[in-house]
Amino acid sequence: MRILHLTDTHLGARWSVDGAPRGWARAADHVAAMAAALAPARAGEVDAVVHTGDLFDRSRPPADAVAAARSLLGEVGAQVPVVVIPGNHERRGLSGLLGDLPGVRVCDAPERVVLPGVVIGAVPWVREASAWAEAARAAVGDGVDLLLAHQAFHGVRVPGFTFRVGRPAETVGAEHLPRGVRHVACGHLHPRQEVRVGEARVVCAGSTERTALSEAGQTKGYAVWARAGDGWEVALVDLPARPVVVVGSDADLERVVPGALVRCDEPFGGPLAQAAHARGGWILPRRGQLPLFPRAR
Repeated sequence: MRILHLTDTHLGARWSVDGAPRGWARAADHVAAMAAALAPARAGEVDAVVHTGDLFDRSRPPADAVAAARSLLGEVGAQVPVVVIPGNHERRGLSGLLGDLPGVRVCDAPERVVLPGVVIGAVPWVREASAWAEAARAAVGDGVDLLLAHQAFHGVRVPGFTFRVGRPAETVGAEHLPRGVRHVACGHLHPRQEVRVGEARVVCAGSTERTALSEAGQTKGYAVWARAGDGWEVALVDLPARPVVVVGSDADLERVVPGALVRCDEPFGGPLAQAAHARGGWILPRRGQLPLFPRAR
């Protein structure tokens, strides 16, 4: 049994860029990344696909993002089962956008999903850990092989911050996990990582593309869970991602490659910005640039 786990694809993400080729849109990078992550499923190399939230960048995604998601997931769903949960960017749920796709199970509420060879518990994002615990118990029922979550877990990290129970309120600890849960496929955290929470192994596959300045040096990709006896082996698979570079001086220009998104604390016409553009960089305006961290919309 092999399960492809992708998360935080953020389809529909858009930013203004100076100096990019005419007609280019950042949103195309996110579609391309999701398509690359799903390639093993289209090639028949896995038995199921799970998406653990933030499929879209906002709760009201643009029509082209919805069309892209429906095309990609619809193609995969025709071959293997697909399970999708909403994240914190999708507080309106996903059933109205994807619920009619054959082979695609959208879990807008906690659900225990029985597939050939595996039982999955699906828990959408919840604002409070205590409420998440109740939802997880409903999804787990008599037991599951794998729990899907879009949540911060105790001990996970983003640059400059470690999540702890109560900081923030959504953070799940060992006391919130249903008894018997040993394996959690998680979204929400864009840096890929793994933590142990009580008896559970929590694997954050990470986002498929960079969505913020804090992700400039992070490797992007997806995970593949493979059944190994009573447990799972997890392989993290890298994907190419568009470089994001912060340029504050001439010394930083060496890191600018063609097609890189460059943050520079001066307007596009400034000398440093022009030097970065001459190296092939595309300049993010000082206003409307990539945020330090992605924000739910």
